[in-house]
Amino acid sequence: MSKKVKDNSVPRKPSKFIYNFLVFIINILSKILVKFEMKRDPKIKELKGPIVCLGTHLAVLDVVTMMKSMNKYRKLNIVVGRDVMSWSVFKPIAKKLGFIPMSQFGLDLSSVRVITKAIKEGRSIALFPEGKISLDGQNLHYISPSIAKFLKMIGANVVFAHNYGGYCNNPKWSSGFRKGKMTHTIKVLFTADELKEKNVEDINSIIQDCFSFNENKYQQENKLKYKSKSPAKGLDYILYKCPKCMAEYENQTDDRHIFCNKCGNKVEYTEYGQLVPEGESVTFGRIDIWYDWQRECIRKALDDKDFQITKEVEWFKMDNEINKYAKSGEGKLSITYDNIEFNGKDMEGKDISLVCPLENQVAIIQKKKEGVDLTLENEINRFMFIEKKYSAKYNQIVEEIFRKRHSLPARGEKLG
Repeated sequence: MSKKVKDNSVPRKPSKFIYNFLVFIINILSKILVKFEMKRDPKIKELKGPIVCLGTHLAVLDVVTMMKSMNKYRKLNIVVGRDVMSWSVFKPIAKKLGFIPMSQFGLDLSSVRVITKAIKEGRSIALFPEGKISLDGQNLHYISPSIAKFLKMIGANVVFAHNYGGYCNNPKWSSGFRKGKMTHTIKVLFTADELKEKNVEDINSIIQDCFSFNENKYQQENKLKYKSKSPAKGLDYILYKCPKCMAEYENQTDDRHIFCNKCGNKVEYTEYGQLVPEGESVTFGRIDIWYDWQRECIRKALDDKDFQITKEVEWFKMDNEINKYAKSGEGKLSITYDNIEFNGKDMEGKDISLVCPLENQVAIIQKKKEGVDLTLENEINRFMFIEKKYSAKYNQIVEEIFRKRHSLPARGEKLG
């Protein structure tokens, strides 16, 4: 009798010892760093067979809280961006935890096949369809209907998780944690039988409703305080345009204010998520409204079909074999209405041109140290801006080009 050949493309089951140890640490830290509350649907324990856990992505906490809430029922193979595999904290344990790397905002059929095989093997999956952490506390501007088709195809049970207050505890533009209430909710979205009965359009409609949130609005409506000695520090990373003089990248922050070096506009950011102008200064009432105003400015600029922005960058490339980045060259990163394109030289002085068409590019990954990632042919290309700015703006340009090309309505609240 021939032995069954092991399929090495299927990730291993997560190590129970490492997984349980991490959950133990998470339980301790959730009490120290945040005021954690969990609301878990009791129907989850009744589910038979594999589960796909869909989660919103507001902070790294989303992953660990999902591990915590589901540990009683399933150990999860977590789908992560390929970049995560380069993080030193995960390198020793990524394979033992059965991580499934996936290209962010790039066609990655190999990872889709791995996830499908894992489900057939009875594994449960943690999946964050937005593909990246929210910059402004709102859901990603576009969730592809292909998610609904994929869930329908694999036919597993589906649950949905969201951390109310997760963004306020640990916004991407800030450092460290702010002590305040976080409510983790997780519920059954579809049983496997319900998925069989529903059509793709109905599945997609329910998913779109779930992935619609605004954490800044939630904080203000519920008058939630998140303690921090420097609540405003780092806010200029995403709020790069002054609403008074319209200057870009003249904003800076101290512990409690964001201010413009050009015109002196000064706004306090409180622990309650409020933006309060000083004197004759100008502001919007919430981070997301300010951020969406910047979108609106970009959208108007894109009415010019000859639109172009070009900045100097250093080019790094990730080696998938060793999960490490290496500097590969220098040049200029440009965006036009059609492409985002790098032109420069490699480390040997040879001319290099990399082109990413923007017609179906929903967004790009932006780095807090002022860079952006582009996945081309399953390889991550990282471009770090020489001037140490522009990543948030480049991301907004790509998103708004997608919205204009696909005739999607302007996003955000009506201004003025």
